[in-house]
Amino acid sequence: MAGPHRVVRPGDVRPEPWANGGGTTRVLARADDDAWRISVADVERDGPFSAFPGRRRLLTVVDGPVLGLEVDGETHVVEPHRPFAFSGDATVLASVPDGPVRALNVVVDPAAVAPFVTVLELGRGSALPLAADQAAYVLTGAEAGCLVLGPGEVEGRCTVAVVTLERA
Repeated sequence: MAGPHRVVRPGDVRPEPWANGGGTTRVLARADDDAWRISVADVERDGPFSAFPGRRRLLTVVDGPVLGLEVDGETHVVEPHRPFAFSGDATVLASVPDGPVRALNVVVDPAAVAPFVTVLELGRGSALPLAADQAAYVLTGAEAGCLVLGPGEVEGRCTVAVVTLERA
């Protein structure tokens, strides 16, 4: 890792209970104006997700097997490293049929921010620049489990989930 970025390690962030008490999350970064937040949640058992009224959610399984989600009665299978978007107003029931998962959650005010998540693999000699409106959650590699906030860069062999928070 190089550049003037900031690295947030989940172990340095106290876990908070979900609003509905069904699990725990660690908020790794949030906007000063509350337009967005990036967190990791441990989903260890079946049950409802907390609602985020008026928000848009983008969830990516970053550790563990598949996550089953029933969103307003429609069933989805969320595979690892495949971002899945849904409304924070939705009624969401989660299931962990093959065991617990850790999910990267990007929650935004859709009137202020459009969120994007792209999973990339970097080679040994690669460097990925991050703009001021980006962060990279490191899935594999030396900094696995950390969130690197831009501006800056991620370098070396690793897999990252790049979060872009495009202001409206």
